[in-house]
Amino acid sequence: MALKYFFNFLALACTGTALAGNGHTDFLSPQWSYISIKGDVKGYINKIPANTVKFTLDNNFSADLDIPAGSVQPTYAECIVYNEFTLDKAAELGLGMGADWWFDVYLNGKMIFSTGEAGNVRNWFSYKNHLFTAKGKKGKNLLAVYIRRGRSSHIFCARNLPLSMVDPTSPVTVSGDVSRIVNKIKIMNAGSGGPVNFSAWNNKPAVTVSMQRWREMRIPYVRNHDVAHLISYGGSHIVDVHGIFKDFSKDPTDPASYDFTLTDRYMQWMQQGNSKVFYRLGASIEHEPKKYGTQVPPDFKKWAVICEHIIRHYNEGWANGFHMGIEYWEIWNEPDLSSGAVDKKTWQGTDEQFFEFYRTAATYLKKRFPKLKIGGPAVAGREPWIKRFLQSISHGERVPLDFFSWHIYTADPESAGARMRKFRAMLDSYGYKDTESILNEWNYVRTWNNLSESRKVMDCAKGAAFVSGVMCVGQNSPVDMLMYYGMFHNGFWNGTLSPFYMKRLKTFYSFVIWAKLADLGKQFALDTRDKVDFYAVGATDGKGKTGLLLVRYTDNDKLPGDLPVTVKIKGADLRTSKVFLLDDEHDFKDVVPFRITGDGALKFSMKANTVVYIEN
Repeated sequence: MALKYFFNFLALACTGTALAGNGHTDFLSPQWSYISIKGDVKGYINKIPANTVKFTLDNNFSADLDIPAGSVQPTYAECIVYNEFTLDKAAELGLGMGADWWFDVYLNGKMIFSTGEAGNVRNWFSYKNHLFTAKGKKGKNLLAVYIRRGRSSHIFCARNLPLSMVDPTSPVTVSGDVSRIVNKIKIMNAGSGGPVNFSAWNNKPAVTVSMQRWREMRIPYVRNHDVAHLISYGGSHIVDVHGIFKDFSKDPTDPASYDFTLTDRYMQWMQQGNSKVFYRLGASIEHEPKKYGTQVPPDFKKWAVICEHIIRHYNEGWANGFHMGIEYWEIWNEPDLSSGAVDKKTWQGTDEQFFEFYRTAATYLKKRFPKLKIGGPAVAGREPWIKRFLQSISHGERVPLDFFSWHIYTADPESAGARMRKFRAMLDSYGYKDTESILNEWNYVRTWNNLSESRKVMDCAKGAAFVSGVMCVGQNSPVDMLMYYGMFHNGFWNGTLSPFYMKRLKTFYSFVIWAKLADLGKQFALDTRDKVDFYAVGATDGKGKTGLLLVRYTDNDKLPGDLPVTVKIKGADLRTSKVFLLDDEHDFKDVVPFRITGDGALKFSMKANTVVYIEN
């Protein structure tokens, strides 16, 4: 059964009126107005036209402007959105905005912010993209935002913020209570790949070192997707269904029809690394012009029978197999990525064919193995496709979906959190309330147009801060497991250990830290006053030991100054604390200078893109 979550969301004001200057942040009205325009904006920024369409932002402070527009708008389509609010007196205001792609912000007819020169400069959209201040006047104020649509979407995000949130160096106080247990520490530190470095696979001493590094991270689960791309594990002869059962015309009940040899070695390596396998049934992504594993199986039922015997080999000893007790069996990978594409890389058939394929395979396997977790389909994240999939499998005889797996690549932990909440709500709305939500591919990507720059981030302290930030967001959001892509996968996506020398990279320590929280087991309540770009999780064993993870992450190229941090934890004696630092100069070392105040609070400063772990 999936975990149940209880969340307190900050609500927007219902009246649109605020006492300016008292720290209250709800000055924006919940009602916005939309109008499509062309040409000069001057005639639109001083008043709201009569023919506007009303809309509101969702719980993620965002809206799809194609909805009030009434249809999908073309690239570069222009519009203005308005928000009218009232202040009791003049005051400086804090705002956060983002959009796909360009926008100019006007307050009472005067431009106060613009992205007109460079655009949003991101492939993810959040109110945190751009933080700025403006001077509001006493009485009625009119905020007008001119927006030009991007190629992919018409997303607009906005939130009013306290000035302390807009200023990234404004001090933050982290307060908590060890006695207030809010959850268990979840599996945010799973991954994909395997414990043997691809440069070490044929060298026993190097394999030994590789295993040692892997065990230090203590990875609980590992998804075996895409390992068929690595010659170190066996290339096209490993894991994928068509790599094990090479001739679809053969008898699926005959052990001679299967080639388990190299996959067996990989699975035994996983056992030696003390990690459980999350088994992806299907095929790795195929970028090549000719496709093999991602072809539509000619007989869906027979494909399911083949998978049945793969499961029996690893869980029931069939065909000289094992008793590994693998729980998670995932059907396919990213079928939505190929939807409508000319060069299909993941599923060569139609969407409707996949829906029927999943229905057949999941129903069959669940009947054969009622105690195992059968799910999938590891979607790339295309929301219209996902809704159609869920609608298809929830109608008629309900199709088993013990877990729903999905992917996201982003540079903003909050965008991952927004997707966690959205997918949980979607599952619930289609009746899959007990289905686990598992994010089993994620990593840092600022833009797909320049992956080499993103790759550099994965190795450094910024990459580690991003990973720890996403883990914190996942712990506090409705998701059941995170699986980082990838670990010892290859030289590009692996952000934990260097591919040839097995040197510990910065993100390596993000996994070490989370394992410490998992050892403690119980999450206690924390309050960070909703500080932007700041994340925290506290854990306790209930017997006096505590751990506190603090993360300061920013994707801005211009780094802000030091952030003063005060920690106050009721029920923990911070005077005995050890404070460990992970940044560009320090690898999780006890070197953070701090002081204890007279009331027992702990004080120190954090640079941008650093991780701190407090232990006592």
